[in-house]
Amino acid sequence: MDTLTQSQDFSNSELSLESLAEELYNAQSFSKDVILDSYDIDDYDHTQLDSTIDFNKYKIGLPILKISSKGKSHKKKLIFDLARNQIVCGKKKKVNFSEIDEIRVGHKTNIFNQFKSSKNLKEDIESIQQSFSILFSGNLRKTMDFVCSDIPERRQIVSALYHIVQDSKSVNNEYNFVKREWDKIGKDSIDFSTLKKILARLNFTTSDAVLHNLMKFTDANSDYHLDFSEFSNLLKLLRSHPELKPVFYKYNGGNGEWIPIQGMIDFFKYEQNEIWSVEQCRELIKKYHHERLDCISFENFEEYICSEANQANYPHTNTTYQDTSKPLSYYFINSSHNTYLAGHQLKGLSTSEMYTNTLRQGCKCVELDVWDGNDGDPIIFHGNTLTSQIKFSHVCETIKARGFETSPYPVILSLEVHCSVPQQIIMAKHMKEIFGEMLPTPLPDDTKELPSLESLKYKILLKGHTSHGHGNVNLTSSHSNLSTDENGNDDDGAVDLTEYDEVDDVKTSSSSFSLSFGSSSSSKKKKAVKTKIAPELEEIIYLVSHGFKSGNTTKELPSFKIHSLVEEKVKQLVQSEPREVVEASQNHLLRVYPRGTRFDSSNFDPMPGWSIGCQLIALNQQTSSEPMWINDGMFSDNGGCGYVLKPPCLLPGECETYDPTSPERIKSSKYSRVVVSVISARQLPKYTKSTKGEVIDPYVTLSIVGTHFDQKIEKTKVIDNNGFNPHWGEEFEFPLYNSQLSMLLIRVDDKDKVGHNRIGHHCIRIENIRPGYRILKLKNNFNRTIPLANLLCKFTFVE
Repeated sequence: MDTLTQSQDFSNSELSLESLAEELYNAQSFSKDVILDSYDIDDYDHTQLDSTIDFNKYKIGLPILKISSKGKSHKKKLIFDLARNQIVCGKKKKVNFSEIDEIRVGHKTNIFNQFKSSKNLKEDIESIQQSFSILFSGNLRKTMDFVCSDIPERRQIVSALYHIVQDSKSVNNEYNFVKREWDKIGKDSIDFSTLKKILARLNFTTSDAVLHNLMKFTDANSDYHLDFSEFSNLLKLLRSHPELKPVFYKYNGGNGEWIPIQGMIDFFKYEQNEIWSVEQCRELIKKYHHERLDCISFENFEEYICSEANQANYPHTNTTYQDTSKPLSYYFINSSHNTYLAGHQLKGLSTSEMYTNTLRQGCKCVELDVWDGNDGDPIIFHGNTLTSQIKFSHVCETIKARGFETSPYPVILSLEVHCSVPQQIIMAKHMKEIFGEMLPTPLPDDTKELPSLESLKYKILLKGHTSHGHGNVNLTSSHSNLSTDENGNDDDGAVDLTEYDEVDDVKTSSSSFSLSFGSSSSSKKKKAVKTKIAPELEEIIYLVSHGFKSGNTTKELPSFKIHSLVEEKVKQLVQSEPREVVEASQNHLLRVYPRGTRFDSSNFDPMPGWSIGCQLIALNQQTSSEPMWINDGMFSDNGGCGYVLKPPCLLPGECETYDPTSPERIKSSKYSRVVVSVISARQLPKYTKSTKGEVIDPYVTLSIVGTHFDQKIEKTKVIDNNGFNPHWGEEFEFPLYNSQLSMLLIRVDDKDKVGHNRIGHHCIRIENIRPGYRILKLKNNFNRTIPLANLLCKFTFVE
C-alpha cells in the first residue's frame, strides 16, 4: 500500500493560508551565517549596509584584480548576478551566493601566500587592506581572491557581498528559491502533470489517484489548477506528521484537536521524561498562538515536536558543561592526522586552509609534517610523495588565528620534524615569534600529573622529540621515515628515540611514507642517520614523544611523555593489557594514528583506542566515513569545544575493575537497554546535487558502537519512491553493557540496483540522548546539517 495513504487522512486536516516561508521552512535548519573575518585589518562595520551602494554597477560588472591559483594577478570583471543568485568573475568562475561560507579581508589564503611570494611582498599594508577572499564549497574550501583599487571600494564590495550572501542563506531567500522554481514554469498556476513533475524534483512520488486527491484537497477554488499559495499548502500538508496523532489524542482528554495544559504536563512527564510547570506550558502555547492559553493544537504540538527545541540531545551538551579543572590526560581530545592534506596521501593537495577548516570543526590536535625548504625556509608536505607544499610559517600563522575560534582550550601541534638542524632553528624562530606567550614553559622532569585543562587556556602545546635522557637524537634518513622499538611498536614521529640504531622500512607510518620504498616487500633494516636536534627547538617542546613498551613502564615516566601507537597496536593492547593501559592513560597522553597503507586517507574505528583511555585518536578528518561520524558524535558533546571528559570507567576510582573485553555489564553504566522507534523522515535530499533523476528509496541503518559487546546493527525496510515524507514505524532494541562509551550511529541511505547511496547521518553518545519523541538533524559528507531534512524517532531507556 502507498505510504501516503497509510499515514494521511485528508478529511480532518485544517489548512492555513500563512506564508510558505513561515510555515514550511525552519530558519534554524539552514546553513549558518556567512563568516566575516575583517577585525584585524579594518574596524569598518561591513554588516551595516551602506546606503550609497549602487547595486546596478555590480550587476553590470566592476573591474577588479583577481589572483589566480598560481599567485598571479589578472584584470577581470566582478559581477553580482542576482537573477541567477551567483557571483561571476570571468567566463567560467561562477559561485552561488548561498555556497559562500566566509569572506576574509586581507591576505589570508594559500593563494594570497603565493601572491606575496611571487611579488616578494612582506608587509605591504596597502595591498593587504585592499584585498579580500571568498571561501566556498565545503571541506575543500576553494577560494576566489581579489585586490581592489582602493580601501573604500573594498569596503563597499565586501559590505554588499555580505548582505547578498546573508539573504541567500535566509528563510526568505529559501522561500524565493521555491518561488523561482515555480516561476520557471512561466504560468500563474499548474495542472496535474506539472505538479507531478515538480514533486518528483522535490523527491516525492505517489500514485496518480492519491495525487489527484491531494490536488483536489488543496485546490481551494476547485479550478483543477494550483496557484502558488495552494501549492504552498500542499507542501505543508506533505510535511505534516499524522503519525503523531495517536500520542496527541492519548493526552487530549477528549478535547478534539486540543491538548489542555494538564494533558501537556502528563505528556512531558510520561512520554518525554520531563517535568514541566503550568507556566512553562503556557509559555510554549504563547510562542505559537495567542487565541487560547489553556491548550495547544495538534498543528502547534507537531511544530514543537519537530523543532530545534526538541532535538535528541540534552540541551546542556551544546555548552561546555564538563569540569575543566582535571588534568589534561583526563580528556578525550579531538585530533587530526596529516591535517595539511585535502585528499590522497601520496598525491593530494597540501593547504593551510585544511587547518582552518579542521580547527573550526573543533579539532584540538593537528599534525605538521615539516621538511627542509629549498629557499632555506621550512615547508610542510607529505615527504617523498607528490603532494604539494606549503610554508611552515604560513601554517603557524593560520593556527594562531584560527586555533581558538571554537573554544579557548589548548591546541596541540604534533610536529613531525624531518628538517636539518639549521632549518629546525628557523622552525623554532617562527614559532617563538608567531606564538609568543602562547608557548608554555616545558614541565620539570619529575612531573607526575599534567596541568589542568582550565590552566592551559589559549596555549599552544608542542609535541615532538627531544634528547632528554638519550644524548644524541636519531633523525631518520630519507630512506626510512619511521622508528620501531623492540616490541615492533610503530611511532610515527620522524625521530628515533629508541636505544637501537635500526629501523624497519616495511612498517611505515602514513605520515612519513616514501614513494621510493612504497612497493618494497623487503624486511631489511636500515641504519638511521644520527643527527643532533636543535636546542632552540628542543627547549620549546612541551609533550615529549617516547616509544611505548608497556602500560606499567609508562606509569614510571614523567607525565609529559607521550606515546604514538599505530591502530593495529591498539587492537593488541585491548586484548593483552587493557587495564594497565587505562591506568597509564590517567597521567600520560596516548595518541593513535592510521596504519601506513591507508593511502586513500581512509580511517579506522576510534572506539578501541577510546575504550582503553587513549586521548588522541588522529583521524584523516578530510575523509567522510563512519569513523569520522563517530568522532563527530563524541566531540559534539561538551559544546564542541574539542575536549570531552573521559567517563568514570576510565578514571581513578572505577578503572581498577574495568575491562573492555568483559561480557559483564559495567556497574556505573547508566542504561542496560535502549529501544529506538524509527518513525518517519522529512524532505530527504537526493544523492546528487541535481534535482533531476529518480526519486530515492530510503532506508535507515542503526548501529550501536561501543566496547566489544556493545556492537549491533539493525536496518529498517526500504520505502520505495519517497524521500519527501517516508514512514517506517519500526522498533529496535539494543542491549547495553557500557553505556558510558556507547554511541548511536544512524545513517539514511538510498537503495538502488547496485547497492546504496549515502543520504545523511547522525551520531550521538547514548547517555546524551533524551527519552521520548525526538528529532534528529541529518548531516552530509561535509559534517553540515542538511537543510530541512530530519528524522523522527522515539527513544526508551531501561536502567
